[in-house]
Amino acid sequence: MPSRFIFSLRFSSKVMVKLAKLSLAMVLFMSLFRLNLFFLSAFAKVEQATLLEIVQSFVAGFRFDILIFGFLLLPIYFILMIQAISEKWPNWIFVLYKIYFAIIWFIICVMSFVDFFTYAHHGRRMRFAEYFNWTPDLTWEQMHALQTNQVIFFTVSTVILFSLGYMMIRGMQFGQWKDEYSPQKGSYGEMALRIVLPLLLIVLAARGTVEPHHLALEHSQVSSIPALNEMALNAVWCFDK
Repeated sequence: MPSRFIFSLRFSSKVMVKLAKLSLAMVLFMSLFRLNLFFLSAFAKVEQATLLEIVQSFVAGFRFDILIFGFLLLPIYFILMIQAISEKWPNWIFVLYKIYFAIIWFIICVMSFVDFFTYAHHGRRMRFAEYFNWTPDLTWEQMHALQTNQVIFFTVSTVILFSLGYMMIRGMQFGQWKDEYSPQKGSYGEMALRIVLPLLLIVLAARGTVEPHHLALEHSQVSSIPALNEMALNAVWCFDK
């Protein structure tokens, strides 16, 4: 008779895959934020950039977005491992996971919204000092400096992207861990794979690179045009800079 632990561990893998898919969807949504930024503001600032440089900026931006969710998934991984070992899967913990991602997505959307107007005005992302000194009046002034259609389009797209993320979070179903019961015994290799592989992938995502040093500002330097390099970053990564 297989041990209950392997069933619990398999269920933890199932939950992690669902949360990883949600994270990947949010990374793609962040790329859409960057695409809006490009067409509504950056396009006029990077007219001298080549198509290759623009593509490289989006690729670098995708890596910076993945990095954010790599860090955010780390605590989730360890909580899931504790649950797998303890074989306890209360329903409230799944509600907590949903709240965690809903708060994260709300913060990302708000920061991306505020950051857009600073980028449109200065051609660069906001940094910690600017967030620290930020006031709604500042964003309001920056909004008035843009064309009305730019403000309306980005505002509507932000609301749509937030709503899509929220609906995905709300619609997530995790099932019951006892559904994983089967006569198939788990090998030590399977256990090691289910424990180690997710951690390796999350750490790799959080580092953003396989190079000795983690993803840093220089990885966004794909062009001699500062505005294009800044576009590769994201509001969350720049927050503590």
